[in-house]
Amino acid sequence: MDAVQDGNHTSLRLWRDPHDRLRIRVENRDTCILVRVEGEIDYLTADAFREHVLSHASAAWRIILDLQDVAFCDSSGLGALVGLWKTVTARRGRLVLSRPSPVCHRILQRTGLDAHIMISPTLRHAFAKVADDQAGAPPSPLVPNARQDAS
Repeated sequence: MDAVQDGNHTSLRLWRDPHDRLRIRVENRDTCILVRVEGEIDYLTADAFREHVLSHASAAWRIILDLQDVAFCDSSGLGALVGLWKTVTARRGRLVLSRPSPVCHRILQRTGLDAHIMISPTLRHAFAKVADDQAGAPPSPLVPNARQDAS
């Protein structure tokens, strides 16, 4: 994966899984990495997805996953998200799931993970949450009342 410097961040080329079901683009920002995910996070791609994201984590362990273009997420994909969350949390970092697609949002709500993993409705909000963490604010789960809004 080759890096291209562009202003305040470095954009890395697109990574595709061997089955071409998942595409990931990682951008190194000043304070975090932004991971844009497109395609399917399932039993064929979940392990590679998790490992690829972790391989780009910086020492600060601040990761924003942009899930807007995820078309499918099964239990293996959910397991990969939980694995990322546990790893980042264990290292006192912050993981924010930004703009989850309806499929991702629904599975996070149905499993109750939306009460534990921070979810952001916009990228701007996600970057603000990462910045809050740097200012010493304690991690807060999610957008307020995310579970109530779904009913």
